[in-house]
Amino acid sequence: MSPPEQLEIELARATAELRAHMATWEYAFSMAGACHGGRDHPQHWVTQSRTELLAARCRNLRARLREHQV
Repeated sequence: MSPPEQLEIELARATAELRAHMATWEYAFSMAGACHGGRDHPQHWVTQSRTELLAARCRNLRARLREHQV
């Protein structure tokens, strides 16, 4: 399997993982706004951190895939 094909597979998996994460109640509550800053509650920091890591992984894979498309 060529490197671009492998990257496409990894990107599809990472994107699916991010979408599944974003479909959880934990994500919904951690991203919701509240009049008292509810989204900034320490309970949500882990969920927000996971969201950032998954999104960064997808961005990185897209960038690496674009390098092969030049």
